Amino acid sequence: MENRRGRYSLEELKLLKRGAESQIYETYFLGIHAIVKKRISKAYRDPKLDRKINLERTIMEAKLMYNALKSGINVPAILYIDKDNFSIIMEFIEGITVKEVLWKNLYDPKKIGEMIGEIALRLHSSQIAHGDLTTNNLILKGNQLFLIDFGLSKRSNDVEDFATDVHVFLRSLESVHPDKKDEVFEGFKLTYSKFKLYEKVMETLKDIRMRGRYVEERRSKSSNR
Repeated sequence: MENRRGRYSLEELKLLKRGAESQIYETYFLGIHAIVKKRISKAYRDPKLDRKINLERTIMEAKLMYNALKSGINVPAILYIDKDNFSIIMEFIEGITVKEVLWKNLYDPKKIGEMIGEIALRLHSSQIAHGDLTTNNLILKGNQLFLIDFGLSKRSNDVEDFATDVHVFLRSLESVHPDKKDEVFEGFKLTYSKFKLYEKVMETLKDIRMRGRYVEERRSKSSNR
């Protein structure tokens, strides 16, 4: 695969994931094991608008990854940004997702929670909301934890955005790791509680979860009529 200007070439691409907004490929770039994240064009959008949106989102994602790295968070190293094809080529992290780690009991759940809380603390202190903080987007490599997939991330100082990150994380524990939820979340709060807006975030988290329960109750009542 080459970009339009032929500035780089990739070895054979292996499709790993096809999402609504992007496709993820595994490959080698200049001999380095790599991931290519390519944003998908939308046929229903005006071509010029589509290009503008995809270009802006590609650049923003790369910037937020770099800002997260500067704040002390382990993220994949960015190897190349292909603005013509709305793609980011980044380091392939040779590790195991936290989802699998918890399933297979490979690491102390409370310690994992503390590590995730530290990541959320650094992220939010840098005014970044991740948008998809799940156990599938955290990779354990040795004793280091990496955060991946900044596709939904944004710059923010809004407590609601930070609380939404915590809510998404907690929901991922409840739905996929219910037996480990309490232990992991206890560890998470130990480190995340150092965040200056911690109390406000946790209060907002309660409101978000109450709104969610209200919606679920209404749906349940409607389906039983």
